[in-house]
Amino acid sequence: MRLDEEGLFSLALESVALEIARSTPGDLVADAFCGAGGSAIGFARAGKSVAAIDISAPRLAMARYNASLFGVSESVRFINGDCMKVIPGLAPDSIFLDPPWGGTDYIARDTFILGDFEPDGRALLDMAFSVTDSVVIRLPKNFQMSELEGFGRKYRLEENRLDGKLLHYCAYFE
Repeated sequence: MRLDEEGLFSLALESVALEIARSTPGDLVADAFCGAGGSAIGFARAGKSVAAIDISAPRLAMARYNASLFGVSESVRFINGDCMKVIPGLAPDSIFLDPPWGGTDYIARDTFILGDFEPDGRALLDMAFSVTDSVVIRLPKNFQMSELEGFGRKYRLEENRLDGKLLHYCAYFE
């Protein structure tokens, strides 16, 4: 696989990407921050069509190459652009948000909040909910879960683990 330093740090593990993909409803999923393509590949391997969006053209090229390694390129449409501008024109069934957490520094914070995402997590969720009710957001293990209550929407929270160790959470709004 092709990865840069950020891609190596943020790439979804294969088993976790497949777990999230199988838990995400719908046939067309917009992966708002596809990075090196781990989650987009997971969605495609789970039988979904994917709009893989990234603002970085080099990272999108990595995702395209990595998808070809798994034989799922035909199921993924790669879009270079700002997800805040691109997604409203796509009409996806579900939107997967995994915005940058700020590198390894996120873990040093006692609490991680929506405003710590880049771009702002509240703005991302507002945009996503304007497009579909089915939104999945990946959250660090130190995330302040009470922030999700402010949207007045039901969600389920799932833990993503590897060998029993908590990696992160996913909140599934439906």
